[in-house]
Amino acid sequence: RTCQSQSHKFKGACFSDTNCASVCRTENFPRGQCNQHHVERKCYCERDC
Repeated sequence: RTCQSQSHKFKGACFSDTNCASVCRTENFPRGQCNQHHVERKCYCERDC
């Protein structure tokens, strides 16, 4: 199962999964990706749980 948490450090709209994943790694998550959140794309960090 995968758990997602919105990144606390990522600023602004998320257009690059690569950038999102890099920020997530600084938050101790192994990966991250952009997901639509209402009208804005946000960076969500993921880990196995």
